[in-house]
Amino acid sequence: MWAVLTGQASTAMGSRRWELAVAVIAVAVAAAIAAFWITVNAHFLAHPGWLAVQKADWILGPTGVGLYWRLRRPDNRLGVLLIALGFCGVLYIFTSSTVPVLFGIGVLTEAPIIVLTMGAILAFPTGRLDGLAERGILLVLVLTTGLVYVIATLTAPQFSPSFSLSGCRAACPENGLAIWPPMPWPSLLTDVARAGVVVSAIATVCVLAWRFATGTPPRRRSLSIGAPIALVFLMAQATFQSLQLFSPNQATVAAGPISGAIAWTIAGARSAIWYGFLLALIGAQLYAGRVLRRLVRSALEYPSRGELEQMLREPLGDPTLRLAFWWSDAQGWAGADEARLKHPGPGQVMTEIDHDGRVAAAILHDEQLDEDPELVQAAGAIILLAHQNLEFEAGWKGSVRELAESRMRLVKASDEARRKLERDLHDGAQQRLLTALINLAVVRERADEPELVSLLAAVHTELEASVDELRDLAHGIYPTVLTDMGLAGALRSVALRQPDRITVTATEGRFPNETETALYFCCLEAVQNALKHAGEDAHITIRLFTLRGELLLEVRDTGSGFDRAVEHDGLGLRSMEDRLGAVGGQVEIRSVVGRGTLVAAAAPLG
Repeated sequence: MWAVLTGQASTAMGSRRWELAVAVIAVAVAAAIAAFWITVNAHFLAHPGWLAVQKADWILGPTGVGLYWRLRRPDNRLGVLLIALGFCGVLYIFTSSTVPVLFGIGVLTEAPIIVLTMGAILAFPTGRLDGLAERGILLVLVLTTGLVYVIATLTAPQFSPSFSLSGCRAACPENGLAIWPPMPWPSLLTDVARAGVVVSAIATVCVLAWRFATGTPPRRRSLSIGAPIALVFLMAQATFQSLQLFSPNQATVAAGPISGAIAWTIAGARSAIWYGFLLALIGAQLYAGRVLRRLVRSALEYPSRGELEQMLREPLGDPTLRLAFWWSDAQGWAGADEARLKHPGPGQVMTEIDHDGRVAAAILHDEQLDEDPELVQAAGAIILLAHQNLEFEAGWKGSVRELAESRMRLVKASDEARRKLERDLHDGAQQRLLTALINLAVVRERADEPELVSLLAAVHTELEASVDELRDLAHGIYPTVLTDMGLAGALRSVALRQPDRITVTATEGRFPNETETALYFCCLEAVQNALKHAGEDAHITIRLFTLRGELLLEVRDTGSGFDRAVEHDGLGLRSMEDRLGAVGGQVEIRSVVGRGTLVAAAAPLG
């Protein structure tokens, strides 16, 4: 019941998230259409057409990319920053309005746009501002740009937008938020804001360069895709604001070709920043997919835990990566080498991998890999796959071992029963019959009547035939020669039945009892089949030899052969396979019509 309720709650939460995402997209699309329409008709702006496209993109771009980041990386705050940046773009529409209050609100919105843009660049790709440098940069930007914008908006009767393409053709609308008298040093405030932008941009460039220089391969891969556009924007912004700040004639510099080119570069690069973040996320997903496919192929080869650990280090770019498996008996983690693991070391984190509601394994990895969760998730999936494969393989090997042991026990029991029956026949019925023969010979010598002597002679002959048949039967059940003389001697005894048709070449020596028994009865079955089916003129060759740690038996005849594609009952192949399989061996029958038959059996000597 609890699982059902939990599943329903999770489904409901997911449904609400999708509803909220659709609502956000609808608002963003409506706002983008409004931004384009209002701006393209704002003829007091210097570039209304380009600004219309840019303002629409400033709403749709960061909002859409932010939602995608939230979908793929829900624990990453970069998506939230981008969505907030998109909603600031909604307020920035008011810079295209001639209503003084709305125009003032639009200009004031530039401050949070600048701060959020820099915050998104600094938070990429983790979504966090962990270092003092990142926090210090944002603090400088807030204290300079943010404070200047607030003071200027509340005091300046005329306050022009400062973004590179957002200037006015002549005079901009009045600032409706100016509630205090103008400040005596407005140019100083402007210089402070520009200096703050320059310092923050250069410091951010240094932070990104340091991250790339000290980062792991996954971090470098993310930065190499998402950061170049941001670097272009930062360098262009720092150059543009420096020219404005240090030039004696700012109006001439602003109208010059260099400043114009830089201004357009800033506009294009700023709009492309979030698309660089999108490409970085897609690139991470594609790379994780390629790694997953490659690792799946490797995992299908049943690597050991140590091999799996080595296999994961290269694609994840972390030579210190360790795998950990839960030790239920000791209530702790054990490494791939089964040694007890302690807590993660400096700069490492542990990512636990759940399976069926319980912790199955964990990865101790460089903390920078948290920036690439798709890669860690792919590694976790491979660990689960390989872990299950190892468990399945262990279970399979155990089952095979139990089956082999069971077959061995059955064969041993059968052989013991054969030995007992052979002993019982030899020591019991056979001895009794021999005694009867001796007694009958005594009676026959004392008989006087010719008719009685003839009858006793006939009975004596029948008893001798019965003894011979019983001896052959006992020998077939379990040959004494196999115990006394070994496999080579037993095979020669088989040849004595048809010495003109059977030839034996055998390696002398003793081998494990079960192996000798299995090969003997396999040979006996093959010889009987050859004598029965190969033809009266067929010759049979028996060969026993060792090769590369195996004992090999070949029974070859020159008979008529048969078609292996057609099933033949009575060949005893199943009996041969069972006996050889019990000792870890195998048997194969090859035959061609008109060219004879070969029965080849092999058993390991280890």
